[in-house]
Order: sequence, then structure tokens, then C-alpha cells
Amino acid sequence: MAPEDIVAKRAQAHMNLLLAGNFEKALKYTTPAYRAGRGITDYTRRHVGAASWNKAEVSGVMCEGDRCEVAIEVTYQTFGSGFENTRSREERWIKVDGSWYVYLK
Repeated sequence: MAPEDIVAKRAQAHMNLLLAGNFEKALKYTTPAYRAGRGITDYTRRHVGAASWNKAEVSGVMCEGDRCEVAIEVTYQTFGSGFENTRSREERWIKVDGSWYVYLK
């Protein structure tokens, strides 16, 4: 399977967990270094806005070597207006010890 296909599948699974509010399982998609240094509290704080998302879909993946750039379309309800809005979100995924992880600073 091509890296783009693997990363698209993993990135969508990660988004699905965020949509479900399952931050503990979603954290497992971050790099081992992030998990060791930051943990669940920082990760949850970073993604608190995901609670307002209606939908999140991977729209594209471009890989070069052990790094991939992932485009995601996030749809959410705008606060107070009742309108739905969609915005683009970019993520970087990297290969560590043979597995792909979302790279967070």
C-alpha cells in the first residue's frame, strides 16, 4: 500500500476519534516523543475545539520520503449564528520506526 493511502486512512481514523471526543485513543496517533513529553492533558487542551465539529474529512495527502502533508476539511456550526462553515486544516505526518504518526510540536 502506498504511503499516501496508509496516511489517509490513519489521518481519517484520527479525525473520527476527535469527532467522537475520544482523546485517549486519538492520542495514540501522535508521535511517541509527543506522548512521552506532553501527554493527554496537553493533547486534550490542543483539540478542545473538536467538540464543535460536525464533520472532518481527509481531502488530500502528499508524501515525500518519511513525511506527508495532509489536508483536512472540517465542518462546524458557527457560534451563535446557526450557520455551518467549512475550513481547511493541514497536518504533518511522519514515519517513526515503521509507523505513521501526526507530528505535533
